[in-house]
Amino acid sequence: MNRQALRGLLVSVLAVVLALAASLAVIALTGAPVGKAAAAMWDGVFGSPAQFGATLTKFVPLVLAAIGWVIASRAGRLNVGLEGQILAGGTTAAVVGLYLTGLPTVLHLTIAVLAGAVGGALLGGVAAWLWARRGVNDFIATLLLTLIMTQVVSWLANGPMEEPTGTLGQSASVADSARWPVLLPRTTLRADIILVIILVLVAAYVLRRTVVGYRLRLTGANESAARATGTRTTLVGVAALCASAAVAGVAGSSLVLAAPAANLAPGFSAGYGFDGIVVALLARNSPLGCIPAALLLAALRQGGGLLEARVGISSGLVTATQAVVILLVTGTAWYADRRRSRSRPPGAADVAAPVAEGARS
Repeated sequence: MNRQALRGLLVSVLAVVLALAASLAVIALTGAPVGKAAAAMWDGVFGSPAQFGATLTKFVPLVLAAIGWVIASRAGRLNVGLEGQILAGGTTAAVVGLYLTGLPTVLHLTIAVLAGAVGGALLGGVAAWLWARRGVNDFIATLLLTLIMTQVVSWLANGPMEEPTGTLGQSASVADSARWPVLLPRTTLRADIILVIILVLVAAYVLRRTVVGYRLRLTGANESAARATGTRTTLVGVAALCASAAVAGVAGSSLVLAAPAANLAPGFSAGYGFDGIVVALLARNSPLGCIPAALLLAALRQGGGLLEARVGISSGLVTATQAVVILLVTGTAWYADRRRSRSRPPGAADVAAPVAEGARS
């Protein structure tokens, strides 16, 4: 690990510590017992195998959404529409799980997961087309498509896919052959976490050790330098958005195929796409760093529920903690970049730096 990476890791750890300290201070100011609140958070995460399994279940979509953000940001694209792509992936996976029946489990599950990836990639492809061909800002395009996808899911769950004899506003459960098997008995943890770890390792290798990853980094660092090397930067940006969205689509498929209800319902993503961006920022866009960062946010999500039930403190405190983490991480990163730019010698080549970085990788 080089000095810059180590500094980034220390900054992220310090940001988390300060954010948690600030949260405990807020709890103390409300008059609630800090020790009892900390114990509630701990029990919510590690209190039983079921609680820990629930934490790992939340980890799955968080880390996948974070990897999706990392892929796009490496190419200089801002895919803030991960939430919509998760919804798209979950929808297509639910369609395959509901209506494509009579298949063996391995085949049915594989097709459903791939359908989730395709669903996410299609929505990402629309945003990529708007950016590449119509000049629409990728931030705006992906965000607006998320709003549209939210309404589409609500319409499907309350209309064409609604369960005829069941609860209003949700589809029937997908076929058992399309569901991820339980990994730990008496918990919600399913085998999709194995696929997630594999995807994270593959993403880390591709982004750091291959020509594809080099071209992504070069395009994101200096588009002019990338074009000078013959890289088709627009194509790289489109591919990055689609790949990012495909990973988010896999997260959506897990939220349907690995959920206890295993159905399509409005809001089934519960903000995992936006929280995934927090994970990526906390990990400083490191694929491997997304694993501990996602575990931390999953623990905050899981423990926050018991915090509200046992101590009476709103789980909104967890959201506030995440916001403090974002401010600290992004603020320190901005300050570090500003210091580096001031210390750079006048006339230093802007093109050579990213090229040299890619050559060393």
